[in-house]
Amino acid sequence: MNIFEFKSYKDFLNSYCEQERGSLSRLAEAGECQKSYLSACLKGKGQLSLDQAYGMAEHLELSDFEQDYFFLLIEKEKAVTPKLRRRLEAKAKDMARESFRLKNQQKDSLIISEVSSDVGVYYATWLTTAIHTLTSIPRFQTAPMLAKRLNLTIETVTPVLNYLLKMQMIEKSGDKYRWNSANIHLADNSTWISVHHSNWRTRATENIQKHDKEATHYSAVQSFSEQDFEKLKRKIAGFITEFNKVSDPSDPEEAFCLNIDLFRV
Repeated sequence: MNIFEFKSYKDFLNSYCEQERGSLSRLAEAGECQKSYLSACLKGKGQLSLDQAYGMAEHLELSDFEQDYFFLLIEKEKAVTPKLRRRLEAKAKDMARESFRLKNQQKDSLIISEVSSDVGVYYATWLTTAIHTLTSIPRFQTAPMLAKRLNLTIETVTPVLNYLLKMQMIEKSGDKYRWNSANIHLADNSTWISVHHSNWRTRATENIQKHDKEATHYSAVQSFSEQDFEKLKRKIAGFITEFNKVSDPSDPEEAFCLNIDLFRV
């Protein structure tokens, strides 16, 4: 259950209590309040104090950021003047958006915010990221096999391999080049982010022109509400989390790209 999908702390707690028998009693105990008081509060009568909310947040094992959002929802509902309520609503909306930023979906990855010139080379062309990814696949861990897979010459592939070795992103044993790094993701404010996206969208366009029947390409231009825009962003962020849960531990057999376009690299 994701607290950032809720605009009311009472809806959040009610949803939690509906999941398991006895949850209301445990929440009341954690908040050091009567079960009857908590029940009435969640039905619309009264508000929780921050002290009570803190105990419940600890019981729910909310992170610091989630707790801040939880407390903000309480302050919002306690606000008397419309002006203050609007300000707190705007702040809550910003926090919910922040929670779904892609860098927060990549919890087990290295996030690069400041890119040096050496690391910048990694994102300057699609070829570097493609070769790096392919070195995680046993059958593509030699220069000749990489060149054949990408329809390039060994003379083109070798400098990229040397660069990846220098950056310790791969390691060499005999004639084998093997992946040797964590998952890497650019921060949203990186100067290289537009180059990286452009590189792979260009590759997606080239793949479309090949009429690749195995690939998936989807584009849509539609009108809908601002509320549904936020809802769809959350669903996409959730899909990315699920995508990583499947793709990260998966046996490396082939390299793919997701934009949302999904095709062989």
